[in-house]
Amino acid sequence: MKTIAILGVDGDNYEVGGVYIGEAHKPTCYILTKSEDRSVCFENLESFPSYDRIRELVH
Repeated sequence: MKTIAILGVDGDNYEVGGVYIGEAHKPTCYILTKSEDRSVCFENLESFPSYDRIRELVH
């Protein structure tokens, strides 16, 4: 997994990581992790999560 971005949403920071297979330049899926405690919120997201999508997922 490679960190792609850290996004601040409603006072919390979330790390978006991409899972790459082999020499692929595009991630096969994304993992959303809460930066504060490193807990994984969601795995295998098919597309890069927007701020609104993160709000939907965590609330």
